[in-house]
Amino acid sequence: MPVRGPGGGRPGEREPLDRSLGRQYVAAAVAFVIIVAAIVLLFGHMISRSLSRRYLEDTLVYGQEQVRQLARDMEGEGERSIYEVVEKRRETLLMRGAELAQRQVFERVVIRDRNGNVVWEGTFQSRQVPPGEKLPENLELSPGLEQEVTDSEQSYELHAPIGDMGEVVLLASKGVLARRIARLRRDLLIQTVITAGLTVLALAGAFALIWHLIQRNRWLEAKRHEAQELADLGALAANLAHEIRNPLNSINLNLELLDEDLAGVEPSARMSLDSTRREVGRLARLVTDFLTYARPSEPVFETVALARLFREVGEFLRTEASRMGVHLRVVEPPAGLRVRGDAAQLRQVLLNLILNAVQALEGLPPARRVVTLRADTDPGRGEVRLVVHDRGEGIPEEEIERVREAFFSNRRGGTGLGLAIAERIAVSHGGRLELENVEDGFEARIVLPMERGGVSIGDGSGPQGSAAGEA
Repeated sequence: MPVRGPGGGRPGEREPLDRSLGRQYVAAAVAFVIIVAAIVLLFGHMISRSLSRRYLEDTLVYGQEQVRQLARDMEGEGERSIYEVVEKRRETLLMRGAELAQRQVFERVVIRDRNGNVVWEGTFQSRQVPPGEKLPENLELSPGLEQEVTDSEQSYELHAPIGDMGEVVLLASKGVLARRIARLRRDLLIQTVITAGLTVLALAGAFALIWHLIQRNRWLEAKRHEAQELADLGALAANLAHEIRNPLNSINLNLELLDEDLAGVEPSARMSLDSTRREVGRLARLVTDFLTYARPSEPVFETVALARLFREVGEFLRTEASRMGVHLRVVEPPAGLRVRGDAAQLRQVLLNLILNAVQALEGLPPARRVVTLRADTDPGRGEVRLVVHDRGEGIPEEEIERVREAFFSNRRGGTGLGLAIAERIAVSHGGRLELENVEDGFEARIVLPMERGGVSIGDGSGPQGSAAGEA
């Protein structure tokens, strides 16, 4: 079956579409982020301008209130001239001046007579405007305040009359106001940039997460389609395999009858018959494996004595191993070693693993054609291991994980289903399949957890038993 890409099509068809979609998504995301960042910066600029104007107006309003209060304090009771008022209210002038000096914005306060002559003047700070410190352009005052404030080159002048004798004038330094407004704008600009940066990062993270979810959803959809196709193909193939197995059984039965009829006939005919029977048996095993893989059944748990299980497996495979010149050693577990599981499925797993090991030894020297079946226990980790060990060449390290995949086989005529079935059964029993190249060959282990598998060591915590039989 052809492999399909993330969207359900072939990889060659999907990759250009994926790249195009990815470029469009990135372009849209970048444009959106730029627009959002521009909006944040523009909003920050507008807020900065509004706050600058608000700060300037608040300062001038405060100054206007202070100059009016000072004018009310200067209103005399029976004094005939402004000079007499100033002389009597000097202490009040000094106190008000100290309060205004604390603001560090107003530079001086002046009292003039009705002719504009300076009667009294109090200076708080330098009138020099620092170089480069100017108020922002187009920073207009509100109409009501603009009528009450006189704008000069270096200061704003705030006036309040003292009856009909003169007036009080308070001057606010434009240089100081410019520095404060510049500092306010700089702080606001920094906060705006930080906010924009965090917004961009949040959006970038959101877009990345959305893209990941889109890709993952497409991958899951593709896997669903693939699983559905495999299920349909598996059902079709399973039905076909079922139809094939019945004629194979009939053919095998007829070959057995023919073998009896050919007793005493020339050896070449018997050899041809034996070869045919072996091929029919191989096809029958292939069909059985395929049906087992395509139609897995849930395990029926019961208490299984490993000693009995090992004896049954050894007796069943002894003839096949002997025919292929392989010594099959079954190290019988202690009588008390039991496990809860499906006896038929565990037997099938051991049969598959041992047959794989026997076939892997074909063509090796007789001293190396040895397969051992044993059980190891690890009470500390709460595990029991059903180990099949052979003295073969093992599996290349780069392929040791791939051999678990269905239909992958390096052996000519192999189905590639034995290990896949073994792993599925091990997992259904709450365990796992381990494959490892060891110093003197190769080991396949079915590891069952003691707590979930219900392993009972009983009185078998000592030696692992003795060899039950050899073939």
